[in-house]
Amino acid sequence: SSGINAEWPLRPGDRIRASQHTDYGVLTILAQDNVGGLQVKLPGQEWEDASTPQGCLLVNIGDMMQRWSNDSWRSTLHRVVKKESASQTDNRRQSMVFFVNPGKDVMIECIPDYQATGEEAKYSAIKAEEYVLAKHYSTIPSILASAGEK
Repeated sequence: SSGINAEWPLRPGDRIRASQHTDYGVLTILAQDNVGGLQVKLPGQEWEDASTPQGCLLVNIGDMMQRWSNDSWRSTLHRVVKKESASQTDNRRQSMVFFVNPGKDVMIECIPDYQATGEEAKYSAIKAEEYVLAKHYSTIPSILASAGEK
């Protein structure tokens, strides 16, 4: 598990602060400021604001939870955008983020209670570290290129 203090400055004319993605781990716990900008997209729906009442935390399901639950719990596709009402002088977003992740050797595989009798697991078993590395390699082309040269 790890925590970060995430601050997303914005250049004039920018709209996207953090592009769409799902979180790799189990859960992400987020305390966000009142600037807003976090949006979620459910399958088949449009982007919508993820507002959090003051004093409350937002919890995102991550990819590993989705795999453990055989898709019963879905990883949340999300992004961070500049709110239309935010001025150039009031456009800084600051959040406190805590990522819940398993140890590197933990197997990420379907928990039997989430598998109906005779049903196959939707994902093959993989160690947490291998899964995270595969996700990183799939999203950063320069790492893929340099890994292929070794």
